[in-house]
Amino acid sequence: MAEDQNVSVVSWPKESAGLAHHFDPENPCPVSIHFGETPVRVIVASDPERPLDVDMNMNVTAKEPIPVCIKLCEPICARSDYTIGINIFDNPFASITVRGLTKIGPCDDSSTNQLVCVTFDRLKVGTVFPGGFDLDGLKFSPLGGELRAASFGEPAGHVKLAFADAGLRVDFPQPVDDVHLTLNDYAQPDLKITAFSGAAILTEFTVSINNTVREVAVPASGVTAVTVSGGSNEAALVEVCYRTAVG
Repeated sequence: MAEDQNVSVVSWPKESAGLAHHFDPENPCPVSIHFGETPVRVIVASDPERPLDVDMNMNVTAKEPIPVCIKLCEPICARSDYTIGINIFDNPFASITVRGLTKIGPCDDSSTNQLVCVTFDRLKVGTVFPGGFDLDGLKFSPLGGELRAASFGEPAGHVKLAFADAGLRVDFPQPVDDVHLTLNDYAQPDLKITAFSGAAILTEFTVSINNTVREVAVPASGVTAVTVSGGSNEAALVEVCYRTAVG
């Protein structure tokens, strides 16, 4: 039974597209790239650690195998329709027919970097959390006093997480980016926000929220925890939003 090792793309999206395939670095696979009759511009480059050899005939070869990656930006589909014949003692014995449609999706998995927002509408107003609690993968802990599910202030109709003047801490299950905190404050207007990566402080700043609600962006990447303090016992956390850190 012969094995066809040639792979061809028979249909390509009109917009930009690519295909990602990672070869085993221990056993690199030889790759030939053909562009048909349409002229293309090809740029060959290398880094000092892995130089290319170029002879007088301008034949370019690598001193060691170099991985190749072709990225797909839009999904493409490949239809399979083939039959495998099985012979015993040179006589046909059976055949296996395979038909189907294979979809090759985008290179980036958007689900791993999507915006996640956590609210407190599932909590019962008046519930007190003296030792903190976990919600949707996040850990909420008081820095002093207690945390309390409350309904005061904006936005109306939503449950908020009220905290004492000492503040509260939010721990993420892994490093995150694009952290946004929605806070309200109806007493002393200055709230201190600190972002951590482990034990190290990434950023620390003060925001002023005077008798209203405000969304505050935390200018840091790879955040593992944030703390908010201040508000003279009349401030609350409305929502926490974040994205999983890239890489």
